[in-house]
Amino acid sequence: MNTIFPRYLLLPLLTSMVLVGCKPDDPDEPVVPPTTQPPSGASGVLAVSIVPEWEGEPLEYFTEYRNFMDYRTTVELLKMYFGDVRMIGEPGDTSMVKDVDLFDLGSGPVTKYWPVSVGEWAKLRAGLGVPAELNYADPANYGPGHPLSVSNGTFWTWASGYRYVMFEGRYDPDPESTATLVSAYSIHPGMDPSYIEFELGTGLPIIVTEGDTTSMVIHLAVDQFFHSADHQIDLATENSAHGSNLPLQWKLVNNVVLSMMVE
Repeated sequence: MNTIFPRYLLLPLLTSMVLVGCKPDDPDEPVVPPTTQPPSGASGVLAVSIVPEWEGEPLEYFTEYRNFMDYRTTVELLKMYFGDVRMIGEPGDTSMVKDVDLFDLGSGPVTKYWPVSVGEWAKLRAGLGVPAELNYADPANYGPGHPLSVSNGTFWTWASGYRYVMFEGRYDPDPESTATLVSAYSIHPGMDPSYIEFELGTGLPIIVTEGDTTSMVIHLAVDQFFHSADHQIDLATENSAHGSNLPLQWKLVNNVVLSMMVE
């Protein structure tokens, strides 16, 4: 179960801005596996795993799939931030968990271990992106290994802010073609208008006990990044967003949130 809480309700009306590009990551650059370890001395630990999938199967990067429009499609890069993560219990009962964390899904599922107050919680609430109070901080303040370090390749120097989601790959609108995929898509939502909050839960309590680890598995249906009931992305005409092209950014962040299912 997931619920979206948009920060900017008028965003779909913003239909034109100057497009500014950013250099995509090198797909041949080796991916360093995540090294996050459980915290020590926490009252309880919430282990949050994000599992990228395509039509219910583990996502294979650089593998040709067919998207909802029958386009030949690959996924070659996927990173996303969770910000202002909180646990929500009874009305008015909230516990701060994490200010910001980065899920670099380039090598498959990633698990983060967050200290959480002992208790019985109804759901997790977070923002997709970097909260405004952190988005414009000086990245030089953060060393390697920190979610906001420049070493993660997520900071826009020109915009003094972060890319909330980095989603890249290649496509071909011709389903009958067997040629090598050449056309690229690169959709990087960022800036305050692309930040939205959401809630995740199953309807069952999330019970955190002292000294124990509670698991939450988020299945991420990457094939649904391209479509939902209200937002469809046609890669032939909607394939680039780098802090501008707000309508396309809005489509992607909404579809990303709607693609999450908690186990």
